[in-house]
Amino acid sequence: MTFWALLLLILSLAALVAYLGDKVAKWAGKRHYRLFGLRPRQTATLIAVFTGVGIALFSYLAFLLVFREAREVILEAEAIRKERDALKGERDTLLQAKAAMEAEAARALAELNALRGERRELSEALAGAEAVRRRLEAEAEALARQVKALAGEREALRRETERLKAEREELLALLAQKNRELGERSRELQGLEARLKAMQEAARSLEAERRRLQEELAKAQARLEEARKERGRLAEEAEGLKATLERTRRELRQTEERLRTLLAQTEVLQGEKGQLAQSLVRLSQGLYLGEVRLGAEEGRAVLERVAERRALLSGFRGAELLGEARGPGLAVLEGAGYQEGRLLVRVRFYPERRAFAEGEVLASATFRLATQARNQEALERLGEEARKRLLEAGFPPEYATFPSPEELARGLALLRGRQGVARVGVVAEKELWTTERPLLAFRLLGGPPGPEVPVPTRQVP
Repeated sequence: MTFWALLLLILSLAALVAYLGDKVAKWAGKRHYRLFGLRPRQTATLIAVFTGVGIALFSYLAFLLVFREAREVILEAEAIRKERDALKGERDTLLQAKAAMEAEAARALAELNALRGERRELSEALAGAEAVRRRLEAEAEALARQVKALAGEREALRRETERLKAEREELLALLAQKNRELGERSRELQGLEARLKAMQEAARSLEAERRRLQEELAKAQARLEEARKERGRLAEEAEGLKATLERTRRELRQTEERLRTLLAQTEVLQGEKGQLAQSLVRLSQGLYLGEVRLGAEEGRAVLERVAERRALLSGFRGAELLGEARGPGLAVLEGAGYQEGRLLVRVRFYPERRAFAEGEVLASATFRLATQARNQEALERLGEEARKRLLEAGFPPEYATFPSPEELARGLALLRGRQGVARVGVVAEKELWTTERPLLAFRLLGGPPGPEVPVPTRQVP
């Protein structure tokens, strides 16, 4: 019943009550009735009042009996009020949950941005660690070669020192022998001089012998001087060799200390590399790389190219594809791990096929229109049924996202201003293929308890 019809009914009822009250009052006044000891005029007034009350009560009861919806509203007013309060509480709870979800989404987005920045930093740190490791390996190899060369030089110095010691011993023995010979010659010379005094007559004959002996003595002295110089030179060389050996030992100890330091740094870098690898493994798990539409006869080669390009854009060295797929269809690429700098990519494949025709109803429901919150719950239940139908038909979960906030708002706008019972369905706006995002919408359908709008392309029986 509309507002104007109800207003007209109330005005008619008021006119009827006034008319009948006046008639009854005149009828009672003409007969001079007396009730409770009152005067006839007062009795007529009392009868007119009771008559109006009776007519109004009878009209109210008739109104309740005739108009079922008004009776339900009046009799269930307390329940409706409690339901309204409960709906207000639910609305406040949903608003709080929405605010919490928005805060959680903002926090998740901030964490995602932080993880992306950390992943870039880890990639740069890993590249720097690789360069440092290669440089350390080159330095370690050079140091190893230097250690080997120093060991060879040390062995050669040891052999040279032993040889010089042997030569020095030989020279000392030769010098001792010459000294003994010189002593013997000196004693012989003294004997000769004594014999020279004794034997003046033999001086001429022995003059040549004396000159010869003097020449040999000079030669022997020259050889002795040369042996002394050679011994000094050998001693100086031995001292120089000792200093060189000591310096070489110090350099060798410094080199060994540096090598141990480099080995410790290498172990630390290996540990950091392991930690970086673990962080990259955690980041690569479940990494969404997008979708790839495969045509007829297209398969692994296309997926490998796309996965390689998107992995490089994400900061990895490359990609390794896990699984096979052949078109026509839709392939969804997502990360499955990290191995030796390459991203492991898992493939979810959905074959291309026609799932629903244009105008086909995926889900429908008949319900009584109430508050906007109740209507929204009913539309969301319809959306859940439609999503189940899409998943059963072979659509990717990324495509089964009906209803969006915009579609839900349009569905609520479709029900706004209506009363009673409505039949609502989720209808395909065009042919739905498993490789395309489905285009769905809420529509009012014909059928019991009566057509709400003109029947769409397909009517629900």
